[in-house]
Formats: sequence, structure tokens, C-alpha cells
Amino acid sequence: MKLSKNHLLFLLTFVILISILLFIISQLKREVSWQVVENVSDQISLSLRKELDDEKENALRFAIVLAQNGAIKSALAEDDEDEGFETLKLIMNNVEKHIHTVVRAQIITADYCLFARSWDKDNLYSGMPLDVYRADLDYFKTHRDPRVSIEVGRRLGIKATVPIYEKNDLLGFVEVLQFFDASTDFFHKFGIDLYVLLDDSYYNTAVLMQNNPTVAWYIVGNRGYNMVNLKTLQRTDFKKLRKQRVLLEDNKYIFYEPMHNGQAETIGAFVFVMSKKSLEHFASTEEEISFLLTFSRANLYEIVKKEQYESKVYHSGYDKALLSLKDTVPEEDRELFMEEARDVLSSYTKEELIAMMLRYKLSRRIQGEIR
Repeated sequence: MKLSKNHLLFLLTFVILISILLFIISQLKREVSWQVVENVSDQISLSLRKELDDEKENALRFAIVLAQNGAIKSALAEDDEDEGFETLKLIMNNVEKHIHTVVRAQIITADYCLFARSWDKDNLYSGMPLDVYRADLDYFKTHRDPRVSIEVGRRLGIKATVPIYEKNDLLGFVEVLQFFDASTDFFHKFGIDLYVLLDDSYYNTAVLMQNNPTVAWYIVGNRGYNMVNLKTLQRTDFKKLRKQRVLLEDNKYIFYEPMHNGQAETIGAFVFVMSKKSLEHFASTEEEISFLLTFSRANLYEIVKKEQYESKVYHSGYDKALLSLKDTVPEEDRELFMEEARDVLSSYTKEELIAMMLRYKLSRRIQGEIR
């Protein structure tokens, strides 16, 4: 049976409409999918901020405790490197034994020479000049407060640095180092691989990283990454990634975040790799992704809320960090701590002291000059 022209026209119109509808549906699905990707990208950024803040706070906490140790201060004042090394090793061994955490700490002299390192078997490197690698220490020429930030030394890492003074004389610094292990492990639990990348313009400074793998114009700075995904990154167009912040490569989503040091200079990048399958699993179940989103947003809210409140209570991050240690100071250092605490508290008004007492039982964040 032959179709009339009207029937043919109707059929053609129907086919065109169906085609348009299918095209619109496919575009909507693609757009929704990309919205999920962008949402994940935002939450990864928030989670990264939270994890880095945690690593910085932990490093600063240990550094402040070490700086309050009378034996370390005495060893620096008397230029007794052996005593400083033995004291530092004893403390760090006790930390590892009782807390099951390996903490890397070092003591640096006022003229930027190595005094002692906790991870050395013997104190063979004492006296080694660090000024070539540690321009960030110049910060303390004009500041006395502790500081924690991402810095390039002989190796890229989070460095919490606390200056030690004898009255107005700078004796040296206590420093605790973190190398992004906690952040790498955290994201790995969600099936996300983190790569901490240092710009290769720092190649001559980061001498302990010169044999590390490279990606584009970056040196890989962390451990525990996936070698398969590393190959993917080595094929990725980083100019495009840096511009778009998210790319799909080898059925894997790649997310880009710039990395800044304590001077707000861009020194590298944090790059995340997540398989398309994993992201689709997150999007379909909404359980893991909702946990990540809730975790990030809740913590971000708490961070902002506490920072706004605490900035009204404490005159500086140093004051807050110092006073939070009142229950952890060793007995032999109690008198020195109390003297320092009295000096700090004398600058506060009665109302400010009451505010501190009212918030004492709240969970607190250790904070120096965190950058």
C-alpha cells in the first residue's frame, strides 16, 4: 500500500521530532553528568583544604611542644649539638612508641644551620648550612610568631617552624615536617589518587627530589601514588588542564588545583585522578559522594565559624596555640611555660579572659601563622 504525501510528511516530521527529542535528552544527560563532575571538583577542593589544614595543625602542635622543651632550648643556648640531638631523638621515639606516629622534626640554628634531626641515626649532618634551600626562614627576620606553610626546601613539604628566643635573642628554630602522606591516604580511601607536583623551576633547590618521576614541567613530590595513573598524567595536556581545571583522559577524570607557598606564590599543583567508573558509581549511589560532600561542607563551616569567633578572642595565633598546651607541658618545663603564659595573658582585658574561659571546653584548632 502506497503512502500518501500527507502520510509521508507526517512520518518524516515524527522522525525528525523523535531525533530532536533524543538529541535533547542526550545533551541533558551529558550536562547533568558534567554538573556532577564539577560538583565533585568543588568538593575535592574543599576536602583538600581541610586535609591540608589538619596536616598543618598537627605539625604546628608538635613544633610548639618541642619549642617549649627546656633541654632543647638549653642545648641551643649552649651550642651543644649532641645534647640537642639526644633530647630530640628521645622525645620523637616516645611519640612513635605511644602514639604510633612517626614525626620528623629538626632543630635549626639562628644562622640557618642544621643543629639536629630526629630521623638521623647519628648527628652527622649537624652544622650543615641550609640557607641556600630555606629562603622562607627570612620571614622570621621581621616576625616572632610561629608559622606553618607549604615550602620548598631540599624536599617539598609542610613545614611548621617555631622560633626559640632567650629574651630578645633568637637562638634558633624547631621545625616539624609533613610530606602529604595523610592527605594522600585520605583521598585514596575514596578511590581518588592525589599527586603533589612541584614546578621544576625548583629543581636545583629540591635536591632530594631530583630522581623523582616527572609530569609535564612538574616533579612528583608525594608517595603512594598509582603508577598507571602517573602514565596517564604524563600523556595529559597540562596547559589545557591548568586552564580548564577538569579533563577527561583515558576514561579518567583529572582535577587540578594550584599550590601556593607561604608567600602566596604558585609553586606547583595538586592533581587528582579519579576513574570515570568510580565517579559514575559515586553519582549513582550518592552514598560515598554524599559523605564526601557532607564531610567537606561541615568541616568548612566549622573552620570558618571557629576562625571568625577565635579571631575575636585571641590577639594572635601564637597566643591561642600556646595557651592550648597548658595540660601537655612536661613538669620540668612548667615554670617556663607559666612565665610565658603570664606575659601573654597580661595583654588581655577581663572580658577577653572571660571569653577564653567560656570557650575552653569547645574543640579547638591549633593555629599559628597558617598559610
